[in-house]
Amino acid sequence: MPDDLGFGKLLDDDGLVARLLGKTAKGRNRPLLYGPDLPVVLVTGGPGMGKGRLLACVRDAFGRHVPAAHVDCAAPVFREGADQRRSTRSEATEALRELAVQFGAWSGDGGAIGAPRLYAGLVAVAAGDALANPADGLGEVRRYDDLLPRGSFWGGVLHRAFRAYLAALGALLVAQPLATPLITAILDELFERTSSEGKAALEACYGSYSGAAGHPRLGLHALSVDFQQGGEARANAESFLFRALREDVEAAYTSVRGRVARAGRPAVLLDHADNGVGRRLVRSVLLDRESGHHDRVVVLATARRADGGRFLYRSPDGAADAPAVWGPADGGLPGWARRQGGVPGLVAPARGVLLVRMPLLTPEQQNHELARLRGHGRDVGHRPDEHAARLRVESAVHRLSGGRPRFVTRLGEAAAALRVPDPAALTDWSLLDAPVRCREASEAPPRPVAELLLDDLVGRQLPEELPPEQHGHWLDLLSHLSVAHTGPCAQRLIRARQGERDERLSAYRVAELLQDNGWPHCPRHFIGDRGLRHLLMRRLYATAGGAGRGRGAVWRADHALLRDHFGPPPPAAGPGQDAADELFGSAAAHAAHHDLAASGAARAVDHLTRSFPARDPRRSMADWCGELLAVAGAPCEAPLAGTPDDRHARALGEVPAPGDDVLRRRVDRLLHAVWLYEDRTGPVDPAVTGTWRQLLDRLGDEPVPGVEVLSRTAGEWAERAGERQPLKPCACTRHIG
Repeated sequence: MPDDLGFGKLLDDDGLVARLLGKTAKGRNRPLLYGPDLPVVLVTGGPGMGKGRLLACVRDAFGRHVPAAHVDCAAPVFREGADQRRSTRSEATEALRELAVQFGAWSGDGGAIGAPRLYAGLVAVAAGDALANPADGLGEVRRYDDLLPRGSFWGGVLHRAFRAYLAALGALLVAQPLATPLITAILDELFERTSSEGKAALEACYGSYSGAAGHPRLGLHALSVDFQQGGEARANAESFLFRALREDVEAAYTSVRGRVARAGRPAVLLDHADNGVGRRLVRSVLLDRESGHHDRVVVLATARRADGGRFLYRSPDGAADAPAVWGPADGGLPGWARRQGGVPGLVAPARGVLLVRMPLLTPEQQNHELARLRGHGRDVGHRPDEHAARLRVESAVHRLSGGRPRFVTRLGEAAAALRVPDPAALTDWSLLDAPVRCREASEAPPRPVAELLLDDLVGRQLPEELPPEQHGHWLDLLSHLSVAHTGPCAQRLIRARQGERDERLSAYRVAELLQDNGWPHCPRHFIGDRGLRHLLMRRLYATAGGAGRGRGAVWRADHALLRDHFGPPPPAAGPGQDAADELFGSAAAHAAHHDLAASGAARAVDHLTRSFPARDPRRSMADWCGELLAVAGAPCEAPLAGTPDDRHARALGEVPAPGDDVLRRRVDRLLHAVWLYEDRTGPVDPAVTGTWRQLLDRLGDEPVPGVEVLSRTAGEWAERAGERQPLKPCACTRHIG
């Protein structure tokens, strides 16, 4: 996909990024937004929303004109580097070192930005391991030499002093053990050789460390001790090291040369900033700025949760701590100012955050991307069936993707390779089955695009808190849960499908993990994103059932399990007592819904016939219509994929329902007409929706109060069908087209 697909309002000349950095992507100056107190900007969105791509665009386009250091906080290289020497390294210090290296490689206006303050802190940490072999300690100190700036008093004094001292020290180690602790010797040499300007810089930085009382030597020593202690003390040391780096960058702008040569604001770009490393770095900036320690560094980070992550909040309700939230669709630029009041150190860091919602692709942007992937119409002819196929594919992409850029592009690749002789036979699942060659592994054979999307959105983005023993089962669990609605519904499935495994997850914990990964919530579906749910349902439907059972056996078994859990419909002899169900109206309706997916319409028709107000006076006509929609609604989507489907014929009365009960035959037709429309994985036949008025009016032939509800319902359904909207919309099925 184009790097900037969907980012126009963020990256254009008057967009948020240009105003934060004070430069456009072409290098023109722009008025600065906010300041001198800056928020941490957290770009939020779930998998496939393009957060990492946005940071890469900022680094590549704007990074030519302002210093921009970019790290992926989830990159394994930081953990691997820290594992080599856990006593003096951590993932956070490895990430800080990488940021400093990138600032030191800046070659634009004003030249490279050195990190002597960070260097001094990292050297103190490196030399602070009292149990280390002196030679190893010396090597660890020398590891940070590349952070020293060249061509400044630091390079002229500090660098020569350290080089000379360490060379002499290395020679001594050959003949005798080190009599003085390495950190003491190094700090002595540092403050003896450093110029008065350098000492003043270190004093301003490390003299403010906890317990230093204005003495930088004590501050560096205390920082090293805290790092060695681990836990909260190490976290405080890491936080201060990030402050030291930001002070290095700030000094490059406030120096005499910097004030003349530099413009705009520098940026630190933190991808996956809601994982362990990123949280520590983001939190340190927030706490510093809350306490009045401001700098001009724009911290632009990514987070999956819509609220930025639990680590930002202190109170359960979060009302007083709620950060500012803005999205490009809101128009204008976000207003932000730090709220005043509260006890320092106790206020939640969230009030120093600006949450920026990643934009979804509009239908026009989606169609443009599909056309680009097709070669801008190169493979589209002028026959009506080809035009119909194109419109059908576009509609499927809109429904399945929900505007997620990764989804749109993958499905566009599948659509470009898809050849459909009969557009009427094209379903959403046909598109998901289309084989695509993965660009990241070009030698591998093509695979169904649904499998590639599951790799992209689930397999490579496991929740951080998912126990390691569950990594191999995560996709299987989600596949089973794709047919669930509420927490109790999912809990029944998950208990049955985790077998005899000792390490188990509850459905409620799975819901938390999905939320942490940025997937949306829907009150009517446990898997709250429609596109993800279809990927998982397709995978579940294709799962081999064993013992010779064919396609769809596991799907039907899960639905049957839930049907039995909610209880079979009451006996046909007459109305029975039925437990209430918040989502379906009654437990019997809930059971009928799952039986509809598991074994067809017979028992669902029986239930709806029995509960029709003419036969069950306890039911109102409005409740009955609502129950009909609940029984026939998702996730009964595509339960008959790949198998004979007589729903169309049953809806039109071409295949009459068995039996002589007139009411039952009418309910059967209406159920199939609604079921077929709510499926939405295939083309909608206007002839089916055209039957609703007639069928509802004929139900009004029964002598029962409230028949006027049927006429009103027919009008409402016709209006929704005219706009191609679900009859029972919910959070994840609104505006699916």
